[in-house]
Amino acid sequence: MEAKLNQMQTAVTEAQTSAQEALSTAQEALEAAQQAGDADAIANLETKVADQEKRIAALEEALGDIDALKEELQNSVNGQIEAFRTEMDELIEKVEGLVGKLADMVTSVELVYSNSLQDNQHGLTLNMMSVIEKANVFGEGLPGAISFTEGVQKQIGSSFIVRVSPTNAVITPEMISLINAKGETLDDFLNIDKVEKYNQNFLGNTTTPQTRAEGNSGLWKVTVSLKNYDKDSFNAVTMQKDGNVYRYVKFAVEVNNTLTTEETATRDVISAYDLQIGKTEFEPLATLNYWVNEKNVTEIRNRYASTETIAQGGLGLSTNKAEWKWIDDADVAPAVKDDGTLETGAKANAIQATGTPDDNRSNINYIYPAVQGEPFTISIDAVGNTTYADLKSPDQIKGMYVTLDTRNAVESAPSEINAWNSYTYTGLNQVVEGTSTQITINGSNVINDIIGLRVYAVNMDGTLVDPDGRAFYVRLGSAAADWNAANTVITPDAKDATKADEEKSATQNVTLSKLTGASTMSWTTDKVNNVTPAFHVYFLDKDNKVLYSTADGNTGLGSVAFDKVAKIYTKPTQGDWKLYEDDKTYNGTMTIKNANDFVLATLDVTMTKTLPTTLPNGFSIKTAQVQDGIYKCYMIPMLNGTETWTAEKANQGSMKMTEVFNFGDGVGSQYNISFATSKKENNKDVTNTVTGDGYLVVDKAYINNETQHATTVVYNYGKISSKKNAKGEYDDWTVKAADFNTIYNCIYNDTYTWAWANNAQLGGDFAKTDKNGNYINSTPSTTLTYGTDYTMKNPNGSALNVDAAIYGTSAWDSEYNAMLSTSYKSSLKITNATLTSNANGEEEYFDVQVVNGHITGFKAIVLSSTTNPTADVPSTLTIKAKDMYGHEVVIKLAMTVKKR
Repeated sequence: MEAKLNQMQTAVTEAQTSAQEALSTAQEALEAAQQAGDADAIANLETKVADQEKRIAALEEALGDIDALKEELQNSVNGQIEAFRTEMDELIEKVEGLVGKLADMVTSVELVYSNSLQDNQHGLTLNMMSVIEKANVFGEGLPGAISFTEGVQKQIGSSFIVRVSPTNAVITPEMISLINAKGETLDDFLNIDKVEKYNQNFLGNTTTPQTRAEGNSGLWKVTVSLKNYDKDSFNAVTMQKDGNVYRYVKFAVEVNNTLTTEETATRDVISAYDLQIGKTEFEPLATLNYWVNEKNVTEIRNRYASTETIAQGGLGLSTNKAEWKWIDDADVAPAVKDDGTLETGAKANAIQATGTPDDNRSNINYIYPAVQGEPFTISIDAVGNTTYADLKSPDQIKGMYVTLDTRNAVESAPSEINAWNSYTYTGLNQVVEGTSTQITINGSNVINDIIGLRVYAVNMDGTLVDPDGRAFYVRLGSAAADWNAANTVITPDAKDATKADEEKSATQNVTLSKLTGASTMSWTTDKVNNVTPAFHVYFLDKDNKVLYSTADGNTGLGSVAFDKVAKIYTKPTQGDWKLYEDDKTYNGTMTIKNANDFVLATLDVTMTKTLPTTLPNGFSIKTAQVQDGIYKCYMIPMLNGTETWTAEKANQGSMKMTEVFNFGDGVGSQYNISFATSKKENNKDVTNTVTGDGYLVVDKAYINNETQHATTVVYNYGKISSKKNAKGEYDDWTVKAADFNTIYNCIYNDTYTWAWANNAQLGGDFAKTDKNGNYINSTPSTTLTYGTDYTMKNPNGSALNVDAAIYGTSAWDSEYNAMLSTSYKSSLKITNATLTSNANGEEEYFDVQVVNGHITGFKAIVLSSTTNPTADVPSTLTIKAKDMYGHEVVIKLAMTVKKR
């Protein structure tokens, strides 16, 4: 948006300048007309002046609108952007009505270095080339034959790259000029032949451009040529004398913007003055180098000295049919005698290419494997290039064609040439302009036949690149088996200790055909961490037996029964999951060939890395542990890590997590259970995280039977993600398992109740019954008489501690049911007891006797003979005890005080 506003501002400012100049011109003309008294001219010019003044005012208003909108943009937030966009669209429409369509405008242009624009000590030089034709008809008698006229001058285009802004601007040849610092263009000197989007990348330390995806990069390739070359005229334009030395004139690239409104305005944008024009002499190629698809001709057999079957009694070739080469420069034709042999001596311009470095390829066993019905491409390349990646169409080449190598069709003559001629071809015997052509071969009984092809090429001046062309031989084969692509997905398993190369993807069903004669297998994939292959493929039969893998290479390949393959899976080659990008699909291609290099089958396989989003099978919270979103965690009391239930001894509480969760197929230690505000660090409550098969241990201060601690359970898959955090570090990949709140409980919480024991709970003689099942003895009385000390008795008359008649019941777990006097594992210790009136809560009539942590009885408090209550007094026995954590436990039981 900001860029568009700046673009509008530039357009309006320039339109203001243009309008102001037009106003000044109109005002001067009006003054002259007024002085001359020309009424008609005055009226016309007054209208023009008024129009320009209105236009200037409108432009001034538009500038103000742009400034206001810029400020508004700075203050805008996301919620206001759409409204702002609407305002901007309205302003664009208004500005375009004043200055023309903004998208057509180029605001800047820059020369860009490329392999076609040579950077040297003198600057960026654009080398021009012209050629003088020699009389010749290339491919005479063939469709598309090219005629060359003696002495005619032709120009060869040269190109340079420019970058323009905005990147979506469209450039046409009419918009481009080259201009010197005086403002003089080369329009009468140069043709702008074409302007096309440039779709190659620039790479460091190489001049080889690499194809990139189409897009609005602002890069354009401009091809230019001389209108005509004359040395004196050329030098006069491109050179200038500086003292006693001639130096290059520097030119800029000018882009003409014409904005069509009611008044046409022109706006020119120029680059820096960095371009100089040079001249390169045309040098025709005299050696033919080409590629058959991605195989160089030097690697493909020809019949320089013998046919392919010489070892089996095949034919040798006569020496006058050996390949030829130019002695020096290329010519329009080799000089030959009447008998077809080459001229010698002064008339000679070509000789036999007799040496191995020349073109003897008879000893090469490789014959190009062409597929019936499928085109293969022949591309002429610059001499000296040794890799297909360096392929560059030579500027010298005008055209090419391909014929059968009939002069060497000598096997079983004439049956071989008859067979060759019986097949059908596309692209054969057809002259094409340029450096590339395609050939397709079809026919019955063509499979496994060997066919010779000869390539001819002509230079721009009419000379032949090779005096007799250059041959190569193909063997025709059937199309490869159609094996449908297979796509696999691999997800790191639940064990974070497992390396990536120890895991495999889910299987993918496939159907493959039987192969005969499989000899070699190539396996290529995308790179991971700059290593290839990124993964291997494993082929299984219906019983899951591995029949073959790409890791086996050629070992046992010929005996693999691919028609028995029912499914595949993939395995990474690198051990570190972080090296594989998350959610990225890695592509692989397996190509199987026979001994003749024919492709028998191709299988495309992908492996996509995905991160797990679910838990391992079998995870659950044990039944009835979490209710209504709360887990009441009953802690096991601990003293410095050792279990202890003795009252007032424990300083920690603990719970083993396997008591709460079923971890299923997952690794227990990879479950992380986080309990909020459950431990102290630097005097602050922080999260306490426990591994799944470990123990939760908290300080006793947190065990209060009421505070809820937010609890999160996640499964930690480890560092399997390729993404880094803001610190540049790898985080663990986790999947949430559960959310709930946890309360740390002691067994003596609200689930624990106390009551006077019944006969069965008291046991002993209290539990004795008569023949009818009725208890013989009564439970100890809980009624006291004013003024009389009271000690509870057993049926046999012996003293019974009061706490031995009180029974505790746990509704959570009956294991903890016990008499107060013999609490569970001595987890309670009585510290105090009182008997108070329910009416006023005062200790009025009895002291409760506590000795060595037991209640031995009640001591009457008699102040005078007049304190006897007038009625029964409902009272409460309150007992205070300390549990294992030293927390106070309060027990209240009903009793009655009767009057004396």
